[in-house]
Amino acid sequence: MSNYSKILEEWNAEQENRKALFTEFLYQRSGRTNGLFTDLWEEWCRESGEQAREEHFTAVKSGEGKIKTA
Repeated sequence: MSNYSKILEEWNAEQENRKALFTEFLYQRSGRTNGLFTDLWEEWCRESGEQAREEHFTAVKSGEGKIKTA
């Protein structure tokens, strides 16, 4: 079986469409107008990670956090 056959066999059109739609959402929310989609996912992950970290420490401070901190 060729690599292409394996790719096509495992292809999930709905999931690929969802990725494309989410990438377009990321592009629109970024405010870019240059047509470049480079690093959109990385920017999203960084922003989401920073937000999750803040939410975690807010929860810890209020006693709702499940992980103890120093």
